[in-house]
Amino acid sequence: MVRDELKIKFEDIPPEGLDVSFEDRHGDLVRDCFPVRKPIRAKVHLARWGTSVKVTGRVETELSLPCDRCLEEFPFPVEEEINVLLEPVASVSRLKEEVCLSRDDLDVIFFDGETVEVDEVVREQILLAVPMRQLCKEDCKGLCPQCGENLNLKTCDCKREVKDSPFAILKKLVVSSR
Repeated sequence: MVRDELKIKFEDIPPEGLDVSFEDRHGDLVRDCFPVRKPIRAKVHLARWGTSVKVTGRVETELSLPCDRCLEEFPFPVEEEINVLLEPVASVSRLKEEVCLSRDDLDVIFFDGETVEVDEVVREQILLAVPMRQLCKEDCKGLCPQCGENLNLKTCDCKREVKDSPFAILKKLVVSSR
């Protein structure tokens, strides 16, 4: 993958639009965030809308994520539809100080008005697909807080101490009504 080929000049997008496909075999696009198990494959269509560019398409890959509970690596497939509008940065200056965003405004990305960086649009869609809470499975048991054993693989003999809640003392208070 040659990243310079994925930087498309605005004036090079014909009226009927431009199709761009690429494959990133080594996952260079998101290497700084996540290891990639399968190549990143993307197909996008760029269409000019006045001074803006509508980007539609699809991206597929498989990432290797660490589970937040047990710390084991697990495969996370990414199959995302791309549907964003690239607005030139110059259009921001015409906005007022406070702006109420509609649902459609959330799918807007700003660009310099001259060059569309297709790889950056695809990268953003991959990163947005990763959940905030990364779990290998919904019922992951996690690690034992005492010995560190992965409780999904085997149980440990550690005694689980149930500590009193710091609010337990409030049960001893007597409420008097006057």
